[in-house]
Amino acid sequence: MTSWDRVRGRQSRIVAAAAVAAGSLLAGPAIAHAAPLTVVTIQFDDGNADTIQWIDGSLNTHGFHATWYVNSGSIATAGHLTWAQLTSLSQAGNEIASHTVNHVDIKKLKLAAARIQVCQDRMTLAAHGFQPESFAYPFGDYNSTVETQVVQYCGDNSARTVTGVNDRRVFAETIPPLNAFATRTPPDPKRGTTVATIEGYVTSAEQNGGGWVQLTFHHICNGCDAYSITAIDMQSLLDWLSTQVTTGAVAVETTKQVIGGTYVPPHCC
Repeated sequence: MTSWDRVRGRQSRIVAAAAVAAGSLLAGPAIAHAAPLTVVTIQFDDGNADTIQWIDGSLNTHGFHATWYVNSGSIATAGHLTWAQLTSLSQAGNEIASHTVNHVDIKKLKLAAARIQVCQDRMTLAAHGFQPESFAYPFGDYNSTVETQVVQYCGDNSARTVTGVNDRRVFAETIPPLNAFATRTPPDPKRGTTVATIEGYVTSAEQNGGGWVQLTFHHICNGCDAYSITAIDMQSLLDWLSTQVTTGAVAVETTKQVIGGTYVPPHCC
């Protein structure tokens, strides 16, 4: 069941409950409007080792699951997650997804080379026991050829960009996405991005019809990289998200849960 199915089911239950309640008070039919659901996906790019240090005390405590987009060619190298760590993450309910073998801009590659980067990445992840179904474009760079003849060809069910959602006209990706192979996100949090700013991506969606908010992180550290968030800020964000889940305003799901679809075994090339 995808988030879209859950949204429709939730709306149907609310409408039905409202109709029953109203029927005991009013002679005429009741009309109810369900609050749209906002779904948040916590995502980590590049397989950096510092993203796992706080999992047991933070992500797991709140019962949240995240999506890790990893480059198979970097796994078990300095500063990156090991295969054993990825297995532990997967066994805990997190999604292990693909991000090319070597974090290259596949739009700049010839077709055959681009397919190797994406298809081989899926094959390597599958060989280690994972079922990669989601993809993230390195640098957010893509075109229609990359979408259809590379990512879809290799068997992924979705692909994520790094832009497209803002607080002026587009407040969230739709559920289901407008284009599953170019899903839109708010700006990636960087060093200096406040927790309030990140929370604002979520509340803007809540206040403007709901939808899917993908929050993408690279490093969790004290200023070790331009694209980093501190452990304290990450903890604060997760604590806040937990309150949003408790009130029913937000659901936290992996990319795979939002997109749904059937797993396609990898092939190359």
